[in-house]
Amino acid sequence: MKKILLVTSALTGSGHKSISEALAEQFSGMDDLDVLVIEGFELGGRIGMRIGRLYGTTTRHAPFLYNAIWQYTMNHPIKFRMEALLYDRRFMEVVRSYQPDLILTVHSMFNTVLTRMLKKHGLDIPVMVLQADIINIHSSWCNSQANMTICPTQEAYNASIRQGMNPDRLLVLGFPVRKRFCDAAQQPDAKGESPTAQARCLMMSGGEGSGRLRAYAEALLKNTDVKLTIVCGRNTRLRRTLKKKLSAKYGERVNVLGFVSDMEHLMLQNDVIVARSSPNTLFESVTMTLPVIMIGPLPKQETDNPRIMQEHDLGIVCNSPAEAPLLLRQLLCNQGDRLRKIRRAQRSYRNMDAARDIAAFVAEQAKSETYLP
Repeated sequence: MKKILLVTSALTGSGHKSISEALAEQFSGMDDLDVLVIEGFELGGRIGMRIGRLYGTTTRHAPFLYNAIWQYTMNHPIKFRMEALLYDRRFMEVVRSYQPDLILTVHSMFNTVLTRMLKKHGLDIPVMVLQADIINIHSSWCNSQANMTICPTQEAYNASIRQGMNPDRLLVLGFPVRKRFCDAAQQPDAKGESPTAQARCLMMSGGEGSGRLRAYAEALLKNTDVKLTIVCGRNTRLRRTLKKKLSAKYGERVNVLGFVSDMEHLMLQNDVIVARSSPNTLFESVTMTLPVIMIGPLPKQETDNPRIMQEHDLGIVCNSPAEAPLLLRQLLCNQGDRLRKIRRAQRSYRNMDAARDIAAFVAEQAKSETYLP
């Protein structure tokens, strides 16, 4: 029985958790393989957990601060020995207890920490990194000491090369999407080729509910006859505000939800999605052939995500709430001709086997007697 230690986090948005779930689903069906999924920030104790939870606060209330931290650490990698302060003892307890044959990390904060600690303790356990961003690759994703780094897109691969990564330690295998999205995408198409008479629009802004959802929602409801479902994620304050301000005025045309666990069904039921340019949302939408109107990417980390989507004709960019109604009407005119074109491009681009391919590759390396360099 070979063992894989999968290091992830549910504290910094839903993206890393979704990726680890997509992989764990695939690992579960493999013989002679055991996988332990751990919350990386727990290895840092109370301080580590507080650091992880800062993500939601800064992206919702101080995106300028998040941008500044991202840019500074990109140009000035953190040099202090974080593992000595927070991670060393707890991480080694996990390693000695579980005795993994391979460690896979899907969160950039733990990549260098893990390889440094293994080297410090003289442990020859291979480490693999799965990047969770699709083009704006932070330097923390590029750990030259990792045995292999898996890139979700060719653009991520190119960005890693520009940061000095060895091409022999990079591999493009696609972006892993959870099985329930892939299964739902293969059901008879509930949307049909053309939009319904009253277009159905899904709106969301990541698991933390960041972004100017109210302004975009009001613009669409006021200037179109769209039926709008808004997902606020964990942002309970935003949900209360939107229900109070919008439901009374627009009645059944608007449905305001909190965090949901059946996003794939909501995507099946709608004609278009208005969403922040987070990688998971974008690739889940592409898997479900749901055209995307992209709003408010996180500065720096998601800045170029819309460019990938536009270059492959997978979605369109909306720069302001005032522009949203116009763009929606353009998608829906001529019986939804533009919308159908985007959906065809999404079918050609999507890779519903990415999670399976990544899991198979990682499992093969865990079982191999000769590891990658």
